[in-house]
This record gives sequence, structure tokens and C-alpha cells, in this order.
Amino acid sequence: MVQQMFPVAAICMAFAIMQVGTVRAENGVRVYPTPKRLEMTGGVSSAKLNDAKVRKAKGLGEEGYRIVVGKETITIEASTKAGGFYALQTLRQLASGGAVPCCTVEDSPDVPLRGVVEGFYGRPWGTDGRLDLMEFMGEYKMNCFIYGPKDDPYHHYRWKEAYPAEFVADFHRLLDAAKKNHVKFYWAVHLGDAFTDPAPDARNAEYAALWRKLDSMYDIGFRCFAVFFDDFGNANAELHAEISNRIKRDFLDRKGDCAPLIVCPNDYVGDDNSKYSHIIGEKADKDILIMWTGMGVCSDITADATAKRAKALRRPPFVWWNWPVNDFVRCKLVMGRTYGVDEYPYSGFVSNPMENLEASKIALFGIADMLWNRRDFSSFHNWHDGIQRLYPFAAKAMLQFCGHNTDPHKEPEAMGGFYREESERFMAAWKSDGRAALVRECEANVAAAEELSKVLPEKAPKLWREIRYWVAFFGAQAREGIAAAKGDADAYVKAKDEGKEIQRQQKAYFQSLAPEWDRCRCMGCVTATRHLQKVIDDCAKESFRNQPDVYARYFPTVGTSIGTISAVAGKGQHFERGEALLVMDNILEQLTAKPGDWFGMKMAKFVTFKYVWLDFETPDAVANGRVEVSKDGGATWQSVSLEVDGKLLFGHVDANAGFNAVRWINASDRPVVFKIVRFNVDIVQ
Repeated sequence: MVQQMFPVAAICMAFAIMQVGTVRAENGVRVYPTPKRLEMTGGVSSAKLNDAKVRKAKGLGEEGYRIVVGKETITIEASTKAGGFYALQTLRQLASGGAVPCCTVEDSPDVPLRGVVEGFYGRPWGTDGRLDLMEFMGEYKMNCFIYGPKDDPYHHYRWKEAYPAEFVADFHRLLDAAKKNHVKFYWAVHLGDAFTDPAPDARNAEYAALWRKLDSMYDIGFRCFAVFFDDFGNANAELHAEISNRIKRDFLDRKGDCAPLIVCPNDYVGDDNSKYSHIIGEKADKDILIMWTGMGVCSDITADATAKRAKALRRPPFVWWNWPVNDFVRCKLVMGRTYGVDEYPYSGFVSNPMENLEASKIALFGIADMLWNRRDFSSFHNWHDGIQRLYPFAAKAMLQFCGHNTDPHKEPEAMGGFYREESERFMAAWKSDGRAALVRECEANVAAAEELSKVLPEKAPKLWREIRYWVAFFGAQAREGIAAAKGDADAYVKAKDEGKEIQRQQKAYFQSLAPEWDRCRCMGCVTATRHLQKVIDDCAKESFRNQPDVYARYFPTVGTSIGTISAVAGKGQHFERGEALLVMDNILEQLTAKPGDWFGMKMAKFVTFKYVWLDFETPDAVANGRVEVSKDGGATWQSVSLEVDGKLLFGHVDANAGFNAVRWINASDRPVVFKIVRFNVDIVQ
């Protein structure tokens, strides 16, 4: 039986604030996310969108809907208000100049919870950014937003404190926007090292503080909650299951109107071999949703790996996909195609984007489409159509720019082989045409950078504020490539120095916005590092090999990472020329060193160092490890005495001794959990 349910005027009023647009493909109208069934029946309807009749119908699913557009009528059927809302998003895209083509649409999502987790390290998006994101999520049918920025102190290390009044006012605005766009707005608490004291009084005091904080968030209006244990604290699965169960049973269940609890565990990566995952999977209540990032911190999500993790967790994983996040390499933008996720009955799936929110929308456009209808998802069409839809005033230039800004890693080995295709079209031309192809591509890049510099400040000012230094560097890099291909040393030096100055300005701008503790995380901006920059460098080395003033200036070789801890040994380094420092930093994940495990740096030939600085997040690694140095590249080691200041190890070594390798080693008889904030050595000039 079908009966009238939803107030048409209210839904159409929400629709009326959105612009009507049209996106057509070669085979007709293209709607995003791609509907399960879209059948065009010919002609257009004389009915207007405000004339649509919205009815309740059973059997369409929680968010499913059916649309029938006839010659004179438009009918929407849905089981819930969310389904009716999503139907109107589809009608908006079907409309052409106010007219709707006659058609039938039947649709529902594949994944029940689809959306975004603000879970990166770096400057949070802020209220205005989140409000804009809520509109974007509603438009493209994403229904889950998890608030958990690592750098919100009231979410993390000051979680016991109530939010100040200005935060509360902003949360009210965000909750209203989430309701309007049918987004479940989760607030997450990150408990870190809490609950580690097993004494009953201490444990009860921690729970009392947790209930106070959760009650305060409930009073603000939150009905969706998550608890995070990632990257901080010890991996105590029994404790984490107990806390999760207590939150569910003693808080959420008693309130009676809350969504299922989402938990990000301490061990959030890998297959079914994790003891932690088996324990929390067995102990945690079965309706608690448990998160997982894949086989790596950043990785493709395969059905086989997901099934193995599901076996350990005793439930389908809730995927926290670390793409297009760039907090571990903030010098890069990630604006490529969405791909690498298999079809699977996930309990939920959220993307962890960049702190560059506007630049993340290309990826989010793809993720929304993929999670709604995986079988009909076309990565290629989605990416091209998404850029055209988001940036119609500069689509060609944006496509050129984005095609060279996709891969978050300079070396795929750094993250277990995970990478994104970047500059692939150019590489095919390079293999056949060599330097001529490089000149053509770089000329196209120069033109794209110039076009974006003219158009974006007016047409997309928020995006321009985020990416303007990258666009400028993209142009300088292209001029560098043309000069390298043609062997023009003067033009090459000019372009390289222009790029360095853009990087300096970008870094200074970043540091002017960042708190002091966050300023070391940005090393300027780079573009096209996976392929194009390497080709440019190879051409430059060949062109200028006999010009040592150019060659030595731009191609210094100073060192590599080494060690038994692969998560560290695989990380790249950077050379800070102004102070002659070789630096390893921005390793955000919590690491574990077994007794005898070590990590370090090995210098290149003829390079030695005179000072060591090691900054851990906690004193445990300082107390349980030692620093050793080597004169023969790590063949033999000797201990060195450094100063200790809490979590810091630092001091001079004999500059004349010729030390060319340094390492920290776990000298204790137990595993040591640690994080590296910064590890650098001063090079002997």
C-alpha cells in the first residue's frame, strides 16, 4: 500500500536553494551517484519540480527511492525522509533548464554508512569548512560525518574538559546542517593513555569523567558517538573492548535514541593475524562497528583482505580509508581518480581527506559514487565528470593539473606498495617521443598553470587559497622541464630558483597559520613527483653533467633511511639546505620496537655529521634505548653519549671522527612503543 507521507513543500523548499544543472554523457543523462536503474522513456515532463508528489512506500530500503517522471506528473516514492531527500538530488541533476526528462529511476545505496572522517593531523577544517562539506555530502548522498581531528584538544588530550561556549555554538550550527542534509554527525572522543591505571578508584574516576563528557555532548545535541584508540596509548584489546562495551551499555543504550557506536581500535591495520583484533572482535558487543584501514595505513581495500579482517573482528569492518589524506606528506596534493576498492558488504566506509578540504572534493565526489553503486562505478568517467561538474569554468586546466597531482608518496615502497597513478599519459608519450614529449607536456602544464591563476581567484576563491602555491610551483616546474629538455642552463637555474622561492613562500604562509608545534610538518609544495619530476631530473643530469656549478647545486646526495623497523626505514628524508640538516620526520603512526630493533640514517659517500637530535613523543624510547654511531656506513657501531631532556636525545659528536651513520636501538628486554616527532643530524660542511 502507498500513502501520502512527506510534506512536498518542505522538501522542495530545501531543493529550491540549489541551482538546477545538467550533466550529459555520450549515452544520455549522467547522474551522480550513479543510480541502480535509470530508464529514459522519451520526451520531457510539463510538470515542475515543485509539483512532485512524494509518497511513502514499503520495500525500498532505509534510503532507497523510486522516481517516475511522466508527461504531466512527477512521483517520488520512498520509505523514509532520507530516501525522499535523495530522490530530489537525483531530480536536480535530471532537470534541464527547468524541464525534467521522462524517466523511471529505482535506487538505493550499497553501503549503509558512507562519508567522511575528519581524522587527519594538521589544522582542522573549521566550522565554515564543515558546513560547506555538509551541503556537498547531502548533494551527493553521503550520510556519515565523523568528527575526530587529531589537533582538537577537547577531542584528544584534553577530552575530560568541556568545550568552550564558542565551540558549542558552532556544534549547534553543524548539527542543524547535518540534519538538513540527512548526515549522521558522529562526535569521537580519543582516549589516548586514559584508563591505564588498573586501580578501582582510578578506573572509576576515568569513567566518571567520560560520562560527564559524553553527557555534555549529548546535551549539545549529539546522538552519534565514536571512540578512538588509534596512534596513542597501549594496545590493550581487553581494556578497549571493556571501555567500548561500557559506552554502549551504560551510556548509549540507556539514552535510547543514539546510533550504533563506532570504534577505531589501536591496531587498525592488517589481516586476521592480529591477536589484538581477535580479542576486541570477540569481546566487543556485536553491534559495535569497528574500523580498519586495510592491509596498510594507506592501502587499496580488497575483498580478500576485508574478509580476513572480518574473520578476526567477527563482523564486517567499518573502513577508515586513508585517501586522499596527505598529513604525512603535506607538501603534496592528492586529486586523482578514485579506485582500488573492491565490492564488499562493508558495515560503513569513510574517507579521511586532506586538510585541503576544497581540493579533496574531487576524491570525495568519486568516493560518494563508488559507495552508492559499486557495480556501475566508472573511475575514469567519474573523475572527468567530477572535474567538469566542480570546475566547469576551468575543467581542461584542472584536468591537466590534477593528472600530475595524484600520488601521495614519492616512493611506493614507503607505504607497502600503495600508490596512485600519476602522469601516466605523459609517461606513455615519454617512452615513445623522449624529450619532445617532455617539452609538449611541460608547455601544456605552463598553460594550465596560467589559466588556473587567472580563473580560480574569481571563480573558486576557496580552492585557490588552498592550492595557489602548488599551481605556481606547477608552472615553475614545467619551465624547469622545458629548460632541462633543451639543455638551457640559464633558464633551468632561473626556473629552479623560482620554484625554491615559491616553496619558501608556501612554507612561510603555512607556518604563519600553524601553531608552533605544527610548523615543522610542512616542507613546501611539490607537484608531479612520481614520474614527471624524475624525468625532468634525469634530463637535467644528462644535460648539465659537465656543468658542476649547476649539477652539484641541485642534485646533492646526502643519505638514506636504514633499519629493522620497516615503517621507519622506508620513510624518505629531506635535506634542509639553509642549515645543512638531514631530517626524518612526519612519521605520524605509533610504532613498536622489539628488543634489538633499530632505525637510523646512513650518509652518502664523503658526507659526515656532527650533531644528533632525536625527538620522541614520550620518554619511554629515551629511557629504554641508546644511540649508536658508525664510521663505516653501519658495518660496525659504537655507543655515543647524548644529553637527555624528557623525550629528547641530543648533542654533539666528534666532527672530525668521520661518523657517517647513526641509529637508535631498543636496548631493553621488552617492546617499546614510541613515535618519532623529528630525527635530524647536522652535516659537516
